[in-house]
Amino acid sequence: MSAPLTRLPAQIEDALAADGGLLTVARMREVGITRPRLGRLVRAELLVRLAKGVYASREQYETAPPWPAFALRSRAFTQACGPSACAAGWSAVAIRGLPAIGPPPDKPLVAVERAVGSANTAFGEIRAVTLPAEDRTLVDGCATTTDARLAVDLARTSSVDAALVVADAVLASGTTVEQLSRVLDTQNGWSGTRNARWVIEHADAYAESALETLGRLAFLEHDLPVPISNAWVDLGADRFRPDHLLDDRWLVFEGDGDLKYNDRLDAARVIGDQREREWRLREYGLEIVRYGWSDARHHRRRLAERFRAVIAARVPRDRPCPWYRENRTYRRVA
Repeated sequence: MSAPLTRLPAQIEDALAADGGLLTVARMREVGITRPRLGRLVRAELLVRLAKGVYASREQYETAPPWPAFALRSRAFTQACGPSACAAGWSAVAIRGLPAIGPPPDKPLVAVERAVGSANTAFGEIRAVTLPAEDRTLVDGCATTTDARLAVDLARTSSVDAALVVADAVLASGTTVEQLSRVLDTQNGWSGTRNARWVIEHADAYAESALETLGRLAFLEHDLPVPISNAWVDLGADRFRPDHLLDDRWLVFEGDGDLKYNDRLDAARVIGDQREREWRLREYGLEIVRYGWSDARHHRRRLAERFRAVIAARVPRDRPCPWYRENRTYRRVA
């Protein structure tokens, strides 16, 4: 009787490392893994099938956080669907490492040309769409829709908050509003185009996190003056970049994310630096308002009313707070 299998063979571990954590049946043949041996590795729970003919290390897959695990399934399903397929929607978001504010979908999504046809399988969904060559790209060898295409698709089909987080991120990474608009123009008559136009109009390349996007969305959704994102403010020898600035009222709004403090050995220093920064801003004449993830994600109406009360209590000044972008072009002030 053969000894029980307790770890993957070295040649499979090497192949997994070389192929981004995935192995096809064809690749296994190249490294000398026969189908019977593959079956034993699956039964020993050392490999897991993520799509037809595509496998991953069970340990790596099951210990991965939800979005990286979904990215692995999405890459596997895209490979299994053949050369005409490319990851789309949230699968493209996961593979491209863009931010998302909720859990991943149950199934990956790939896009194929209309001639191929749509299907819903156990491993994922295949959607037949119009997919010009300029809307496709490669990420580490896996075909996905481009940042512009996936942002517009999600702006049409997803909630405004989730779509705006992605749109901000793709603009921050170099995609332009003009590119988003060109993609949307090719989808004239498709469902959700009105929502997509709103997202494109209000997306902001200067937002630096999902928390900042959701905080700004509280202003947008509830008819408040929309602040300037991450502009520099000079305070003599130092300069600071508030998350949001209402320059006419000299008001700063700061998203307070837990990652700033959690599991950091230097948390005390971070808090001390933050306290000193706030003193400097107040001495300069700015008031600071803080908000957290829970309100920005789940209670934006309540957050907006708190913002509204603070704004109402601050009379606009004759001279707006000076600010500038990295090119040191200052805002023209009265």
